[in-house]
Amino acid sequence: MVRKEKKKERTEEFSVTRQILSTYNELIVRLPYMRGLVEVDVTEGRKLIREYAKKTDKKISFTGWIIKCVSEAILENPIIHAYRIKKGKIVIPEVVRFGIIVERKTTSGKKTPYMAVLENTHEQNVVEINDEIRKIQGEVMEEQEQMMGGQGLARKLQTLLFKIVPDFISRPIVKRIALNKKFVTKFSGTVGVTALGMFGKEVSGWALHFPTRTIDLALGGIKTKPGYFGEKVVKREILNMTFNIDHNIVDGADAARFVARAVELIETAFGLDVLKE
Repeated sequence: MVRKEKKKERTEEFSVTRQILSTYNELIVRLPYMRGLVEVDVTEGRKLIREYAKKTDKKISFTGWIIKCVSEAILENPIIHAYRIKKGKIVIPEVVRFGIIVERKTTSGKKTPYMAVLENTHEQNVVEINDEIRKIQGEVMEEQEQMMGGQGLARKLQTLLFKIVPDFISRPIVKRIALNKKFVTKFSGTVGVTALGMFGKEVSGWALHFPTRTIDLALGGIKTKPGYFGEKVVKREILNMTFNIDHNIVDGADAARFVARAVELIETAFGLDVLKE
């Protein structure tokens, strides 16, 4: 009896959405970013979030709380989310618009990352930010909505043009979009965050992603480590946090001050007083 040899691989379609994003990522990886890997003590904040969940049966988004803390730090150091528009001009936004990657279901039932923009996060409290994130996560979308920039007909035209236009023409177009920070911030926020914990079980480690704005954050794993609390050595919950800051726009000293302030706000459980009310 002759057995048929099983296929060791299969071929599937590589969606136009992924084609555009892969081209985009190849271009932005060359930009001059300062990258800081910081361990942040989130013990007090996570304790308050757990206590609130027990009391109300409502789980507050950990990422939403980090967004609140970082928004406050940006208000105090606004150059961090500035962007360049001309050779001698930069724009410094007066409001914080947070781009956040969430996982949503498509109409076909597939889970797909989606870039959502949370408006005016500096004015919202932790509960309001949480409710907005949960609302976005629960909405169903078309797969092509994963791309930023364009709604309805405009998005369909983008997809169609990428299908029919040769690569040597489409790449310069994508490059122009990738380097246009005014366009990027309009459709994906003035600051961005991606969190490994939003897509599955938390693991200990660092997230090193592709930044696109002047300031982008990545929340890695959380691990229990020994640390000083007063004069005692106790268990502390430590977040691995990555800061990516465009060195073309922000000086190293300004970046250091911003990171120090953001860490201070997180470690003192800033913004969580609302959970005690």
